[in-house]
Amino acid sequence: MTDDPIHQYPYTQVLMKPGDIIYSHKIALSSFMVGHTGIVGENYRIYHVNRWGKKGHSDSMPMYLSRHQKGERLTILRNENEEAARKAALWAKQNIEKVKKYTFTRDLADFELNYCSKYIWQAYYFANEDKIDLTGRGFDSTSKKYVTPTQIYKSFKKIGSFINK
Repeated sequence: MTDDPIHQYPYTQVLMKPGDIIYSHKIALSSFMVGHTGIVGENYRIYHVNRWGKKGHSDSMPMYLSRHQKGERLTILRNENEEAARKAALWAKQNIEKVKKYTFTRDLADFELNYCSKYIWQAYYFANEDKIDLTGRGFDSTSKKYVTPTQIYKSFKKIGSFINK
């Protein structure tokens, strides 16, 4: 698999778009729950948060796939509002370095203490002037809520999937 200029999802005919979410159906200690999420940036890197090494990651597709088991299914999710998705992708790239520790925290305004699905929620919420709340539960500066990968999965259109080989 090469980093070609077409930017197509592996083993599919689906073209990558900034703001797409890649949802893994994993059950692993690295996620402490079912699923893991990453967002495609404008540069087609995958931005995500996990507990290994540097906590905020900017991975090429081959590197991102190396973090997943062979045979693992990944689902491609898309927001139908391309401008909102593009803004979230840009936000994700600009803010990934702010992540300092992987931990499950309910403070949705905290960027330093973060985890995968909360980071996706933040990208869509803060990049789009607080108009996109992927949980539908509302937010204010005192909000203390968890965002699960399943909530992210349910918030987007499923446009395809592939098995990591």
